[in-house]
Amino acid sequence: MLLDTSVIVEIFRSPSASRRHRKIVKEIGEEEVFVSVIQLAEVADWAVRNRIPPKDRVASIKEFARIVPLDEQICLDASVIKYRRRELGYSDFGLLDSIVLATARSIGQRVLTFDKDFTGESDCLVIS
Repeated sequence: MLLDTSVIVEIFRSPSASRRHRKIVKEIGEEEVFVSVIQLAEVADWAVRNRIPPKDRVASIKEFARIVPLDEQICLDASVIKYRRRELGYSDFGLLDSIVLATARSIGQRVLTFDKDFTGESDCLVIS
């Protein structure tokens, strides 16, 4: 399962006993966890904004997830995904969201997210 950045940030913010954290753990189950290399930049950005050492957060991600490199095909697929999602009315669905979804599809994984802009994609599990 590929974790969207919204899920990664929630893992860092929420105590392990919280309802949201337990929901994430339940949804992941025994599945292997992946993230796109581009999400390291998103998490680092979040960490800097919150005065948390970004290297520490990136190191933490590497402990629980496999990092998927960005390649040309993922970039090409992401542009099509973004265009199609925007056509469906998801005007906030950005290129980074598209890269996350294209990355998951490139390795045959689903996306776990809190982002409602992924709603309706059969390979995305949106936590409410």
